[in-house]
Amino acid sequence: MLQAQDTQFRLSEDGQISFQKQASNPLPGEPIAMLTKGAAILTPKIVMLEHDILKDVDRAALFDHLQGWLARHIASVLEPLVALGQVDAYKPSVKGIAFQVHEALGLVPREGLESLIADLDADDRRDLRTLKIRLGPILVFIPALNKPAAVRLRALLWGLYHEKELPLECPKDGIVSFAVDESAIDKAFYQAIAYPVFGGRAIRIDMLDRVISAVYDAAEGGKFKADHKMAEWLGSSIDGLYKILEAMGHTKVYDPAEVEVKAETSEIVAVAVAEDVATEEPKVEDAKPADVVKPELATFRLKKGKAFEKPQAKKPFIPRAKPQEKSKDKDEKPAKAYKGKRNKATHSSPKIMSTGPEKKLEDSPFAILEQLKKSHDKA
Repeated sequence: MLQAQDTQFRLSEDGQISFQKQASNPLPGEPIAMLTKGAAILTPKIVMLEHDILKDVDRAALFDHLQGWLARHIASVLEPLVALGQVDAYKPSVKGIAFQVHEALGLVPREGLESLIADLDADDRRDLRTLKIRLGPILVFIPALNKPAAVRLRALLWGLYHEKELPLECPKDGIVSFAVDESAIDKAFYQAIAYPVFGGRAIRIDMLDRVISAVYDAAEGGKFKADHKMAEWLGSSIDGLYKILEAMGHTKVYDPAEVEVKAETSEIVAVAVAEDVATEEPKVEDAKPADVVKPELATFRLKKGKAFEKPQAKKPFIPRAKPQEKSKDKDEKPAKAYKGKRNKATHSSPKIMSTGPEKKLEDSPFAILEQLKKSHDKA
């Protein structure tokens, strides 16, 4: 057993480790150990079981062997997640994001990371891509963890760490979404296995992110129109799509289907009148099959977050035009440099500007007084 291949050990969804004597046998084999809650979510404890198959085995050596096997198994299935535990060489903002994604088993709402994301530069974003972390519009996650084996293992690790009764119910392999009762489930569990819940459906993160990106890409003037392909991606009905979009925070502002319902009564009356007036039925050969046209879907007001706030554009720098130099005459003397402060009485006198007709000297009041003085002296 101590020299057995890794493939001879199996981990079931209830946390049981089994051993298969025959390496080529696909069956799980005999149970030899169980997992329990450990110090961290990715490091559960191993508890050895009592079994006849272990009578002649060094239990301490087997325990160490199983510890190594379990670490290798988790690192293999959740490789990009485990790698986030070794990010000491990166900048603080990158390490902060990686730590939170690591602790959350691969998926974190973006709103809780905005302060760290704001500090990222181009090199930091490249580092996050190297770590296989995607900064989605509303969710930050690792796309490489969407495989069924990764989903099941995360479900087990989450259940062990939170001391839930095992096994926990997991989505069927490859399913895009499925209905859930939001009042009876733990949303944190579905988020941990990359099936976040919106509008009464647990949705696989890659398809959910695809819809979210399409919403923001199609938005104009703070609004967007739902598309039939969104419902196809999510595997839901149109009404289900509307519930999901509203659960994300978008607000439905116009639904043409509701307008058609209001006009339905008038249309029925008009058709009835037309049938009474008609005198002959159309010929069969003239009838043509109607083209299948998908109905127009509802328009929503977009919920904007910090991820979509456009930075204010800086005003472009416009250099001042240099004054044109006057042509200098050979005899013209260079002007003396002006020194001192402007608008001082010691350097300039106030200017008096007149807009009326030119005044004559004899009209001055001082001249009139002078004439009166002379007349008085003669008298």
